[in-house]
Amino acid sequence: MIASEKEIKAQEKEYYQSLDEFVQLCNEMIDKGLAYWVVVLSHELYRFLYPVEPYANITLAEPVKFVAEHIKKINASAKNVLETIYPYSFDLNQFADIRKESDVLGQSTSDLYADMWRNFDSMTLVEESLQLVKRRLPDDLIEKDILGKDVLDMGCGSGRYSIALAKVGAKSVSGVDWQKRAFEAARLWCEKNNQPVNFREGDVLNLPFENESFDFVFSNGVIHHTHSIQKGLQEIWRVLRSGKRSFLYIYAANGVFWKTRNVLREVFKRIPLSYTQNVLDVIGMPSNRFIFCDTWYVPVETHTTKQELHSMLDEIGFKYEKVFGKNEFDLDGALEKNISGAEIMWGDGEHRYILEKA
Repeated sequence: MIASEKEIKAQEKEYYQSLDEFVQLCNEMIDKGLAYWVVVLSHELYRFLYPVEPYANITLAEPVKFVAEHIKKINASAKNVLETIYPYSFDLNQFADIRKESDVLGQSTSDLYADMWRNFDSMTLVEESLQLVKRRLPDDLIEKDILGKDVLDMGCGSGRYSIALAKVGAKSVSGVDWQKRAFEAARLWCEKNNQPVNFREGDVLNLPFENESFDFVFSNGVIHHTHSIQKGLQEIWRVLRSGKRSFLYIYAANGVFWKTRNVLREVFKRIPLSYTQNVLDVIGMPSNRFIFCDTWYVPVETHTTKQELHSMLDEIGFKYEKVFGKNEFDLDGALEKNISGAEIMWGDGEHRYILEKA
């Protein structure tokens, strides 16, 4: 029997109370030298905030009820750890913290992702990204706006989506990111496989291109990691040719999912990235699940409501259309299905839009 709205609100309240307790327990574990348990238990909490956890074969039919119960079990495990584990003396500071290596936001963000992407295999770099692009971009957009066209992958990161855009038929793809270390593997793959992709270093808030240089701009999960989403949107407008379209993906806001992200980011300020990555490697987490370290360590992560995004798009002059993710783990797809408690769980979901420079 599906819970009533009143019952779901009560479950939400229970979850947030348990989340406060979880943070306290995490800090106690770190103080005691048990940071590895913080990583393991935070991983167990966060992986089940998505609509689906395929590695556990679990789909959340009643997501708020599930997470409210699940976090109580995690807290019980944390209490048992604190009562029963007596760790050796250990200094977390011996692990270099990548976030302290540079005072430049673009550099430190790029460093983070370059290290996470270094273990991508050819399946993740080429085939998985191609399937994701095909599922997330409407067929008519690929045919009209990408096939045979000049395309920009704005903030290309590892370069895997640059490869995918070329493989679906772009005439040319320009991939731009802060440093070549991030996209070097993709550059070599494109060179070896004769793909029409040109990678170059650059700042997404100050793109190294003339006005109206591209028929299509692909900006997937990038400008929410900069100092200004507004400036990022203005750059899309500037380099996009009149009448042409762009795909935009940025993080949304509100709900259990996004609020928990913010809370965990505070916890992981006390644990070096390299330590966390080692623990996740030890427990066997697949290399393409970089979303955990992404969530916990990226220097800037801005969450934007639907109203805030629409206001920026209107001010710049874009026409825009919401598109829903087709992957089973996409938050906005779960909202579209009207799952019980979906808005409380995932807030505004995720922002995926087709923009048109009118």
